[in-house]
Amino acid sequence: MSRIAHVALILLLGISIPKAVSAEDNSSPNISLVQINAEGMIADLKYLVLDLADDKKGWSNLDELLPTFLEGIDKQRPMRIDILLGENQQERYRLILPIEDLGTFREALEVFEISVKKQRKGPYILGNLFEGFMKYLPNSKYVVISEKLSEVDEINDPLKRVQELLNQKYDFSALITNEKEGVDERKKSMNNTRKQLLAAVKKKRDETENAYELRKLAFTHQMDEIERLFAESQKMVIGWTTDAAKNEGRLDFTLKAIAGTSLDDSIKQFATKPSYFAKVPVKQDGILNGRINHPLDEMRKTNITAFYKLLLPTLKERIANNKNLTEEQKTAGSKVAELVIEMLDAGKETSLIDGFIDTNPDGDKYVMLGGIRSTDGAKLKEVVELLPKLIIGQTVELDVVNEESLKIHKINIVEKQQAGFYELFGAGEALYVGSTPEALWMAAGSDAIERIKTAAKAVTEAPPETISPNVIELNVKALPWLKLFNKIRDKKGNQELREMALKSLTSTDDTFTFVMKRDEDTIDGKAKLDKGILRFIGNIIAKFSKETL
Repeated sequence: MSRIAHVALILLLGISIPKAVSAEDNSSPNISLVQINAEGMIADLKYLVLDLADDKKGWSNLDELLPTFLEGIDKQRPMRIDILLGENQQERYRLILPIEDLGTFREALEVFEISVKKQRKGPYILGNLFEGFMKYLPNSKYVVISEKLSEVDEINDPLKRVQELLNQKYDFSALITNEKEGVDERKKSMNNTRKQLLAAVKKKRDETENAYELRKLAFTHQMDEIERLFAESQKMVIGWTTDAAKNEGRLDFTLKAIAGTSLDDSIKQFATKPSYFAKVPVKQDGILNGRINHPLDEMRKTNITAFYKLLLPTLKERIANNKNLTEEQKTAGSKVAELVIEMLDAGKETSLIDGFIDTNPDGDKYVMLGGIRSTDGAKLKEVVELLPKLIIGQTVELDVVNEESLKIHKINIVEKQQAGFYELFGAGEALYVGSTPEALWMAAGSDAIERIKTAAKAVTEAPPETISPNVIELNVKALPWLKLFNKIRDKKGNQELREMALKSLTSTDDTFTFVMKRDEDTIDGKAKLDKGILRFIGNIIAKFSKETL
């Protein structure tokens, strides 16, 4: 994994955890980051930037810079960084580094304007640019560097705490653990972090008050999740592997909560009810395939309602201020926003986010079928009916299927979006949307109506006896959707980034997969990135290298 990504993760963890407690306080989370070795880090960067992205200049800059940070370090053994939570809201880092030559390493510190003073007894004293201590462990040939004497003295076995990460052979990994005691203290300390970070959410120059309040609310909900994660988790493990031999990247994570906490209760709700769509087959090997059967506890249900409540006036305000819309379009747009939010919000009453999408090849085109739980699907017809008033050139056909429990409507594709849509689903095809009392449906491609009808019948059958442990399953081939999105957006948005992605991906190496499941009282997640996505990451790193280093 790249050095840039390492720094990004350190910063992410650094700003996402409570900082009001001291490192010696058992209520503080224990956070350790591990790089399997510097040699592997350099090899991964070379693979991404030079081998995949084929950017010689981008790699040359990195190849020239990296050795300056590694003088005296053993490049074949693991490196460890502990994030320590200190006083005055400041986090500190404890570096635990393998040493090849202590003298060379000391000289390298001097180059970085860090003085190294040897004592007759005890660790080295560091000064100038960094004031602290350095302890050398001769048996293991590691150094331990930190601001406090106690923080270097307590380390005698540099790798004992992180041995489970090393056993998994992750290139880069993180271990976060909490003691059972201290949940309340961690939550209290999070209040200061909330205030600091919320203060940084400033109102933008052209932002309306509603939009600003919505953005702050979304941030607050994120902090709710982070607070619970860091205060109530017993252990989290995150591991990344760049596998050049298989031309893929893999990200693993596991989460176990402290017993009796709300996070523990939330995890225990996973995989206890079958998906409403369990009898609808999803192949997980097309261009967009996925399932989600995610329970909503009370905190999340409350947050969803609050978010939608503020989202609606924000959308209405944006529509009203759009100078490109007529008064009729504004009226229709506001009503559509209101109806859609009501349908989405009604879905939470099932206490689940439950849905699926299945998009697969059909000859040289594709067919798509999807569904999501909602207890207010009758409003869908009103939404479709309003579309011609909202979108210029839009035509629809209502009730192409009008059965007692199933209504299906046809949405024809407007001219400016036909090229991309027809390329995926076939010339003259349309988007079909439907509703039953329990769900909303969507389909495109050949036999779309029959696909909805077959699926709507399948969900009325008895659910399978075995409940799938998978909470989320996702399989995406990025290139077809990126091409469609690029045609729709044209020159809008970040065109340079889209062009870089199109250049990086091919039809045989553009797949991303992700599975999250419950395993007894633990949540496990696994993601896999195909070669083309790694090439895209390599291009981004190369661009940064050329423009910044």
